[in-house]
Amino acid sequence: MAAIACPMRRPRRWLAAASPAVLWLCLAGCAGGSAPAPGATPPAGRAAPSPASPEALGPDGRAGCAPPSPIGSAAPPQSAGPGGPEVRGTGHGVGLWGLIMVPFRSPLIRSGDRVKIVWRMTGTGELRLSAVDPDGRTRRLDWGPEAHGGSSYRRPGDEWGAGYRFDRPGCWDLHAARGIATADVWIEVGRR
Repeated sequence: MAAIACPMRRPRRWLAAASPAVLWLCLAGCAGGSAPAPGATPPAGRAAPSPASPEALGPDGRAGCAPPSPIGSAAPPQSAGPGGPEVRGTGHGVGLWGLIMVPFRSPLIRSGDRVKIVWRMTGTGELRLSAVDPDGRTRRLDWGPEAHGGSSYRRPGDEWGAGYRFDRPGCWDLHAARGIATADVWIEVGRR
């Protein structure tokens, strides 16, 4: 192996000064690995995921909104436009994302609201949607699902739009299915 000449006059001082930086770069490069599963907490010493990653939104939603499905912003690169509230579903063999067509506010959805959600779902087959209210009753959608031919919303899967009417506060289960694969979004609807 050929030696590389160093233009510095005092190579030992250069080596002593560069050693910590080189060591840090080596250790940082070795800390990589596969990304954690959605909803997983990064191991100690690992950086949190970027805001554009699914893990950055928070843990997967669970029945009864314990916790509700994570909501973030569909800002670029997920959307070519200014973005809006985006929810990540808890999938069973599929991925589900929803762009909620309401302004950011608290609470995000209020009792009495009629809301359009643009869904992106992976998998195959026709999309079937349902909504289960806080009392456990299955409700009809206001409209849809309607397949979308093109969009600026960039998440995996095919895209549809659907309309919902949330007539009471509490935890709503928005259920989606394609073939035998299913996913759910649990959203807390606030009082008007």
